[in-house]
Amino acid sequence: MSEKREPGLFLYDMVTAVDKILDYTHSLALQDLLKNELVKDAVLRNIQVLGDGAKEIPPELKASHPEIDWKGITGLRDIITHQYFRVDWDIIWITIKEDLPSLSISLHHLLESI
Repeated sequence: MSEKREPGLFLYDMVTAVDKILDYTHSLALQDLLKNELVKDAVLRNIQVLGDGAKEIPPELKASHPEIDWKGITGLRDIITHQYFRVDWDIIWITIKEDLPSLSISLHHLLESI
């Protein structure tokens, strides 16, 4: 039986997942990440958590926050989960370095506002 959760709990999961990824990778170069299977696994798992949380956010809340790329988040989660053999670490790295810092800020603000 599935437990009903409030959107704020899913947002908290998303914030935590993004912040973990940033924490795990903050002192790494791409080459270091590629050599570290534990960190790679942790990054992929937290992208899945991020995407799972995004899928549970109500459509009206998503619509009121277009600054968050909800489809991109869930799409990346789907690739990692269902097409794991297609994971492109260059794209993951760009996502980590260019997209996740601002996503973290947006999600923190959204979580604080609800």
